[in-house]
Amino acid sequence: MKNYIILLISTIFLAFVGFGQDKNLKVFLSEGQFYAPDAGNYIEIQLNFVGHSLKYIEREGEQFAEVEVSQVFSKNDTVIVADKYLLKSPLVIDSLVEDFHDIQKYLLKPGEYRYDLSIKDVNSEKEPTSVTKSIEIDDLSKDVIFSSFTAAESMVANPKMQSIFTKVGYDVIPMIGNYYPTEIQNLLYYSEVYNTDKALNDSVYIVEQKLIGRNVNFDLDKYTRYFRYTTSPIRPIAKVIDISMLPTGSYAVELNLLNREKKVLARSTFDFDRNNTDEVNSIAFESVVVDPAFEASIPNDSTGYYVASLIPISRQGEVKNLIALLKEKDSVQNKKYLQAFWKQTNPENPFESWMRYKAQVQKVEKLFATNYQVGFETDRGRVYLEYGAPNNVYEQPSSPSEYPYEIWQYDQIKQFSNRRFIFYSKTNLNKDYTLLHSDMLGELQNYRWKYALNKRNSPDQNLDDPDGGANEHFGGNSSRYYNSY
Repeated sequence: MKNYIILLISTIFLAFVGFGQDKNLKVFLSEGQFYAPDAGNYIEIQLNFVGHSLKYIEREGEQFAEVEVSQVFSKNDTVIVADKYLLKSPLVIDSLVEDFHDIQKYLLKPGEYRYDLSIKDVNSEKEPTSVTKSIEIDDLSKDVIFSSFTAAESMVANPKMQSIFTKVGYDVIPMIGNYYPTEIQNLLYYSEVYNTDKALNDSVYIVEQKLIGRNVNFDLDKYTRYFRYTTSPIRPIAKVIDISMLPTGSYAVELNLLNREKKVLARSTFDFDRNNTDEVNSIAFESVVVDPAFEASIPNDSTGYYVASLIPISRQGEVKNLIALLKEKDSVQNKKYLQAFWKQTNPENPFESWMRYKAQVQKVEKLFATNYQVGFETDRGRVYLEYGAPNNVYEQPSSPSEYPYEIWQYDQIKQFSNRRFIFYSKTNLNKDYTLLHSDMLGELQNYRWKYALNKRNSPDQNLDDPDGGANEHFGGNSSRYYNSY
């Protein structure tokens, strides 16, 4: 029910640009169909603009781009819905250009429509980018049926404010495309189920979640889950699938709505491609003969500590095995695991890799350990071990209205450039910092981070802006420092 149309493809999400050149506009288009019991069927049009493909201007000290968007739905040469509007990009801070979303919802009765989309870079001499296609609007108002399947980049439950990303009970930032590289370890999705209160005789039903492999020889039964729900006009379904151990291949997520007799009443599928360059095998360590160098480098009373220190750099599937090993409290097995882990990580120089990592673990212990957490268990310690030392750190241990905070900036993390992490201390105790927000894929994302940071002296408000009441004030410089990178 959801098709991705890529007008022009780009995998770059942040870039440094000049402001005089004309470039080819790059934008991703996707669509989804949903139903609101009190309004009717509607289509959701999602646009994702590649920021550096636009032409930016400077006006009154601000740098930004503008696009004119026209969307028209027609039937038999009669215009049913026409929408034309001007969209302004996020402001450019220190030449840093961001991608941005636009999501529009249009009520349409069931039937076939012609859809015309035109997007014009207002400040460019280039011709508008346009697409025309036929769209069939399904009737979601009667039978038990799923909405479109929305693969998500991130989801936040029970948002305190409405935004373009708000669904039923969640804010859902859509995933662009259906490709999942190694560094993405979770597949997040959102869907809705309609009309179970009218179409089912029973008061409960089951949603079955399955993974189906396309020519993949891998046991996928472990990914099957069952979720029990009570009947209602509309039911949001937001789930996370751990795909860290899923090998390279083509797959589909299949959702089946079952009654008590396990009869399939509705089905929804989402095809995706997985590229996992890491070996998807449990570490074989039981038969390892411990090398004397490894033996000497790990004190017997610290084997559990150093095995646990591998958690920040281990995949989610490995962590489960690692925790099971720690419960056994066997120092010999712990040493074998450590040696096998580094042999798999760096077959050429496992001991040297281990000693470098051990030094980092000890450094993190000294810098970030608290009264109740060892260094690698803290958020700052975990990020340091997983991504390395940041290129820049801004520390604000005291502020008139903000909690103490730190902003870490990385020039490069794998293929991602200019990633930022914000840590803050709500207790104001020494070294007690937790992660508040990051723009790194797979990390905690909180677009209301400025509000949370200022909540120390700010009233709890529900406003239609990401600051949430965190107005500019004396000493409140977190936004400026965050955008300075």
